[in-house]
Amino acid sequence: MSHKRYCAKQHSRFDKQRGSMLVIALFILIVLAILGVAMLKMLAASADSVVSEVYGQRALNAARSGVERAISGAFPLSGVSSCPATYNVTFTNTPGLLNCNYASACDVISVDDSGDVYQYFRFTAQGSCIAGDTVVSRNVSVEGVQ
Repeated sequence: MSHKRYCAKQHSRFDKQRGSMLVIALFILIVLAILGVAMLKMLAASADSVVSEVYGQRALNAARSGVERAISGAFPLSGVSSCPATYNVTFTNTPGLLNCNYASACDVISVDDSGDVYQYFRFTAQGSCIAGDTVVSRNVSVEGVQ
């Protein structure tokens, strides 16, 4: 085969492939863009999850504070018991609990067991924290008999 024919065949082969690199490049760019958008969505969801978890723990700590305050009011070291009492507290200067609050209550029921009278206590508190548009709340309940 002469050199001219060989070059002509090669040239016609390249003509058929012209533009295929553009299609491959576009395909790769589209795939990378889709992967980038998916990664951004995953990172945003992960950040929202962390915010909910952190503020959930803060709300739980606020609720625990409310239960402890209700218990200390029902069983004071000195003075008169203040159960049933309700407390509503908003944390303003407490580091770690800013934008958090709790509402706690104490209920007491007298139970007569064959002449023995017992006091049945139920302490409840709901702690909640606000982070922008997200509101997270946790409930804590403690029961006891005296």
